[in-house]
Amino acid sequence: MAPASPFSEAFVIGLGIALIGACLAIHAFFMFIVLRAHTAFLRIFPRAHGVGLIVPTTLLATGIIAASSFVQIGAWGMVLQRLDAIHDLRDALHFSATTFTTLGTSRIELRLPFRPLEPLEATNGLLTNGLNAAILFAIMASLGRRHAGFDEFFR
Repeated sequence: MAPASPFSEAFVIGLGIALIGACLAIHAFFMFIVLRAHTAFLRIFPRAHGVGLIVPTTLLATGIIAASSFVQIGAWGMVLQRLDAIHDLRDALHFSATTFTTLGTSRIELRLPFRPLEPLEATNGLLTNGLNAAILFAIMASLGRRHAGFDEFFR
């Protein structure tokens, strides 16, 4: 039987909420980078259109979004391992990745009193994915505003 944890459930929940806040702040920073990169791309390539416009801007945005997700998954995984909720860092990162993405296929179970961190991390992932969708829609809307008609977009 594993020794009892010195952390209370209230502390763990507070820590999870604080970690969500920190991760969303990290994500906001990355979203700022996405918008700056998008603006810079449009300025550097003013004549880009069609596939030559939509593919690079989408790839650039999704690459930065992926980096943001990796950082957040890493933060959750390191916290889980540091708290000894999961002993091995590799397992903690795997658990974090499947929880953050809400895939939920991990066979790893958090020790008590750390189990409330699992739905909190999933909530963080859901919020982040909602923001990701919003930023990609904003980029597509920006591209649509640059070209009045659909036919013009592909010329």
